[in-house]
Amino acid sequence: MLSVKHAKHAKPALHPTRSTLSAGLTAVLLPLCLASPALADEVPAPATTSATSTTAASPAPTEAAKQTSAVRISGPRGTVSPGAHAVAVRLLADDRPVKDGYVRLEKWTSTGWAYAGRLLTSADGLGSGKLNFTATTKLRAVYQGSASRTAATSATITVTVGRTAYLQAGGFRHQALQVAAQQNGKPYRYGSTGPDSFDCSGLVKYSFARAGKTLPRTSGDMYRATQRISTSQKQPGDLIFMSTNGRIGHVAVYAGNGYMWDAPTAGRTVSKRKIYSASYYVGRVH
Repeated sequence: MLSVKHAKHAKPALHPTRSTLSAGLTAVLLPLCLASPALADEVPAPATTSATSTTAASPAPTEAAKQTSAVRISGPRGTVSPGAHAVAVRLLADDRPVKDGYVRLEKWTSTGWAYAGRLLTSADGLGSGKLNFTATTKLRAVYQGSASRTAATSATITVTVGRTAYLQAGGFRHQALQVAAQQNGKPYRYGSTGPDSFDCSGLVKYSFARAGKTLPRTSGDMYRATQRISTSQKQPGDLIFMSTNGRIGHVAVYAGNGYMWDAPTAGRTVSKRKIYSASYYVGRVH
């Protein structure tokens, strides 16, 4: 989720000529040294006339008479790891900052530009917040204009998320969880590793393979191949192991909030359900 805030103390800056921004840092600081006063985003209502006045209300400005808007966008520099990173915009009209302007953030997808969030500008025309990145993403900022200002679209920037950094940050566990969830409703079949049916360890092995990690075939071997984590420290994408008479007999992918994705038993299907036992172990894949 994108958090919207006014830039009051640290004010992100923008290099006007860069289209690819760089890494690990928060948003580039945008220039704040304009001497012109900030503009309000709303157009003042026309003055009312007296009962005896016959003067008509002033017509709305034509497109040519509107102030010319410009919007810029900045983001993290270089190659970054997956997660939330700062993004900032600056909105100007006739080279003066626009206050209380809503700027739409868009990301490029396989079907075109899609909504990613919205920022509200402060008195110096700045707006900043954070977006979550799991892969390299193209971004742009769009201002839709107003009664007194033209619409504007920024240049495109690219936020680069490195695969190595992604793996080091454990992002593959989140990806494996997503793959497990996508198997919802597929039938349990003993000995099956997908893609049309699964047993419990087959589902886990398949999900992590799709995320770039190779796991052993059985739940017992998976238990021995993973790092023990306390149940209070478990995170989505960790493995949940159930034990019967001291023997690991079932494995699932932790989904968060006490739920897990698993292939339960014959006659049932892959589903998300509550961890059904208070006695279980947690393993983390590295």
